[in-house]
Amino acid sequence: MNLLFNLVAVQPIHSAKFHGGGSYGEVLFGAVLKHLSTDASVHLFCVYDAKKFLHEDIVEACQKQNIPLIDINECEPQKIIDVNAIDVFYTPLYSLEKKWQIDVKRFVLTWHGVRALEMQYRCDGIAFAKKFSQKFEALFRYREWWKKCYYKPKYNELAAKIAAGRASAITVSEHSRASIRSFFPELMNTEIPVFYSPMTEYEPEGFLPKEIQSKKFFLLTSGARWEKNNLRAAKAFDELASMMVLTGESFDYKMVITGVTNAKAYLRHLKNKDRFILLGYVESKELEFLHKNAYAFVFPSLNEGFGYPPVQSMRYGVPVAASGTTSIPEICGEAALYFDPYSVSEIKNRMLQLLDRKIYKTYAERALVRYVKVRERQQKDLEHAVEFILKNET
Repeated sequence: MNLLFNLVAVQPIHSAKFHGGGSYGEVLFGAVLKHLSTDASVHLFCVYDAKKFLHEDIVEACQKQNIPLIDINECEPQKIIDVNAIDVFYTPLYSLEKKWQIDVKRFVLTWHGVRALEMQYRCDGIAFAKKFSQKFEALFRYREWWKKCYYKPKYNELAAKIAAGRASAITVSEHSRASIRSFFPELMNTEIPVFYSPMTEYEPEGFLPKEIQSKKFFLLTSGARWEKNNLRAAKAFDELASMMVLTGESFDYKMVITGVTNAKAYLRHLKNKDRFILLGYVESKELEFLHKNAYAFVFPSLNEGFGYPPVQSMRYGVPVAASGTTSIPEICGEAALYFDPYSVSEIKNRMLQLLDRKIYKTYAERALVRYVKVRERQQKDLEHAVEFILKNET
């Protein structure tokens, strides 16, 4: 069997150098490599974009194992498939671009969800975008007319392809599968296995910014993406800080937000600016260090197919306050304090609750238990996902 793995899907997209779908794809790639070490019947080929960042570990692994890395700028996907007699094409993220509408014996994809159809348009994306191209995209992304004219027809084609048996899809949560079927009823009786999204566990390394102390900060991540809704959480913390000062309560906490590319998008809305540490992108091990040392993790995301960050914090017994929407309650279970992500006051309430030592202890203990449960399923499902991708249906 000749397998073509789409590494373009693990490379930067939109404004994010690192993203959940990319992390997912990297873990799947590693699992496929591990499988191939004991299965000589599968020959792996990889397509990537030489103009974008690709993790050096992946490049090194391909070189070490003599796996062809084919630049998409030099050869279109269909030509790669034809020239190398590819039997199976797998992509960890589905692309709507025309060049990926390919003809292959078996087309396998991970469909993380239908955020493009679920999300409601807001102009916030323009303020968060740093580059002109990103601002231009934010002007029309998620608008109803754009969904109707672009996203829906493209996804209709994909759903029809899956329903007809010309493509096989897997997804990462029960929520995502239900959402896919809700938008595309023709897939109600089509097999779409749910394999929990796997993640790489990094050992925490690094140091804290001099302005903060261990267990004295609330943590937010993915600060460049407005869909993650961090601005509302920042406003909630800002109000909490003002309230505590006004009432004379002791409050020496700060808020750390990582992945921020446009600090003004936050600071112009905040009164207690000295309470906020806005960081750019941090390396994986350094981010892990922040998760470990945080007092609590806040996850106000508006839409998730799975949602890694809460699980990362739960690994260290760090309590989580999170949106009670999309896949997040499924993944976090009873180990998180939930809030309406559109309500600043409710987010503030949950952070205030976590200042209560009894409540804090309860959710710290639940976090550790939940982490073990999710991690066990992730590991089992990773094996099942690889088996599904590599199964021979001929």
